[in-house]
Amino acid sequence: MNCNTKTESTKGVLKRHYGKLAGAACLAVSAAMMAFSGSAHAQKKIELTFSTYLPPSYEYIWKPLENFAKRVEEDSEGRVKINMFHSGQLYDGYEEMAALSRGDIDLTSFNDLYASGALPALNVFTMPFLFDDVKHVQATVDKGILEIDLLQELHDKHDIVVIGTAPWEPYQFFMRDKPLKTADDFKGKIWATTGAIDASAIQLLGGSPTNMSSADLYLSFDRGMIDGTPRPLLTGIGRSLDEVAEHLSIGNFGYAVTFLAVNRQKWESLPEDVQEILKNAAAERDREQVERVERFVEEAIAKFESDGMQVHYIDAENLAEMRARTVSAIEEWAASIPNGDQYLELIEQTRTSK
Repeated sequence: MNCNTKTESTKGVLKRHYGKLAGAACLAVSAAMMAFSGSAHAQKKIELTFSTYLPPSYEYIWKPLENFAKRVEEDSEGRVKINMFHSGQLYDGYEEMAALSRGDIDLTSFNDLYASGALPALNVFTMPFLFDDVKHVQATVDKGILEIDLLQELHDKHDIVVIGTAPWEPYQFFMRDKPLKTADDFKGKIWATTGAIDASAIQLLGGSPTNMSSADLYLSFDRGMIDGTPRPLLTGIGRSLDEVAEHLSIGNFGYAVTFLAVNRQKWESLPEDVQEILKNAAAERDREQVERVERFVEEAIAKFESDGMQVHYIDAENLAEMRARTVSAIEEWAASIPNGDQYLELIEQTRTSK
């Protein structure tokens, strides 16, 4: 027997055996590394830029947005971080929608007052005396008022995807020295207005509108240059109007609505699970804003009363008369846009006071 031959044969067997094991091990390691690499790619961190012209002092708007960003980061387990810029650090209110369309920012929360020039249908929320209260506004949103054509137009013509919608508080009437209780109380008075819609309504009610920024209200009231203005209560507090206006009349004149939106190209680049996280967080933001707005209205009215303002609630009969005298402004708007009648029909269908 040739022992050397046997030894060589055994070595050959062992070499072939362990060579196969080593090859299998290499393949396993390679597969694991590829899987890890794929996982790491899937879990790549995403940073998004959010811009708003509003300062944090507008708490019922800012806090829900801040919590939205936190929810997104928590629900994505740190994969998504939203960098928040406020107080016009990047863009002012008139620039935000265009900046979002261009993709200069990834998200914003623009409001209808600044965007209605590009989208006249958005004026639906500012129509005089059209909505009963904040819940009525939100009910129309929940029932699809934006789906009539606004969301599609924003998507197709402006590269904007809306993921959330929630109202501001309504505009009320600050009066210098005489209360507003009836439709005739508008007549012969000078009114500081914010845009074409409220100016048209004031004219129909017999008043004289003059466009004025909120920064000029205090001095204009103090000097007797204006008799009244329709503004949110938040503006009244921020501009200390209780010091120069004796009366506050509650009539829910008109509303502003905020749209939480994403640039379309950015949205389409995001993984589906991240899109779902953003939509869910946006829905929470909407609910929180509605709750905060309702709470703020109660607290603000109480504050004005405690500061010595006389607060008046316009009764249903006089509100109906104000609506009747301004209905032509609503009809004119509805005739000027596609599907205007559909907007008005949905608003009536969701009205709880009818």
